[in-house]
Amino acid sequence: MYNNILHPTVSNSANSTATNKSQPSPQPQQQQASLVRNASTPRQVSIKMTEISMIPETNTKRRLFRRFLIFLLCCFCVVGAAVVIAIVISLLKSQDSDATTTTIANATVSVTVSTTINTTVSTTVSTTVSTTVSTTVSTTASTTIPVTCATGLSQTSSGTCVNTQIDFNNCGSVGYVCSSNYTSCSTGLCSSTPAVALSGAIPVPGFGGSISVDDQTVTVVFPLSITLYNYSSNSITVSSNGVLCLASCSAAYSNTALPSSTFGGPTVFGFWDDLYITSGSSQTIYYAVSGTAPNRITTFEFYESHYGGPTQYYHFQIIFYENLPNIVECLYLETYDGGASATIGVQQSGSGSSMTYLLNQALLPNNTTVIFDTSTGTFSG
Repeated sequence: MYNNILHPTVSNSANSTATNKSQPSPQPQQQQASLVRNASTPRQVSIKMTEISMIPETNTKRRLFRRFLIFLLCCFCVVGAAVVIAIVISLLKSQDSDATTTTIANATVSVTVSTTINTTVSTTVSTTVSTTVSTTVSTTASTTIPVTCATGLSQTSSGTCVNTQIDFNNCGSVGYVCSSNYTSCSTGLCSSTPAVALSGAIPVPGFGGSISVDDQTVTVVFPLSITLYNYSSNSITVSSNGVLCLASCSAAYSNTALPSSTFGGPTVFGFWDDLYITSGSSQTIYYAVSGTAPNRITTFEFYESHYGGPTQYYHFQIIFYENLPNIVECLYLETYDGGASATIGVQQSGSGSSMTYLLNQALLPNNTTVIFDTSTGTFSG
């Protein structure tokens, strides 16, 4: 099997060289003649495949090496181009970020602040590129919470509400304490008259002050109900003559035995007598609600004098307990005549059940406590 290979580079010099040489032996000449038929012109040479390995391989290796170098160079170019593109994109993004930051700096900021001990501030920044920034800030603040005191009361630095007209430790102004030479604060002045005992006392509207009060009633509405004889009401009528009514009431000054038809519903006769509130003094009727539900305490404090006797003091409290319905407690701090012309007791109605502790007898010493239980019809004291 033979391949025909054309060699155009072989010239006529090969033939002349063969002519000038000495004659070789016949056998080699015949072998050469079989391979070369015409030395003066391009010739066709037949080579066996087994003889291909004898062809020089130097040029082929060089061509492969050059191609390999070109391939590597192309690869480096591609990688370099990719790196350059990546750097350009990164720079462009950086410029865009700078532009966004500048826009935010010039944006209008809307801030909503929720004030607590730990304050959270939520900030929304609106720009043309719809950029939203949310920031949380934790702060600690010392906040003074104002206390709303009832009319006639003043607030101390500790937040307590006091009546500077009657408070011994805040007499006339918050923080002014009367000396030990006095027993009370009366109309904002240190005095030797009895002191109001009720903490946070609120004067019943319309009673006391610059006008003396005689035989009048005032109704006070409370945030809780008071119960007597299983009847509950948050509207209590106060009589200046020492009486509290849960229903119909009266300002009658002349006391009688119980039950009294003058009073139509559940009534407490703390000290039913012809009492009087002298103007220009701390004399009046006070009230206060203390504690928290369901254990609140509602207290009325009567600080009065007798009609015609401005220095004859009648000072007592009537107390209701939210968690003890149908029970009322009367505490007598001071009574000028010990009850010589008074009625002390309770009644369900003008013709119903009643209990009488005292009727026109001077048997009531100071600091006496009387408790009426209208559910059982008993009392003690």
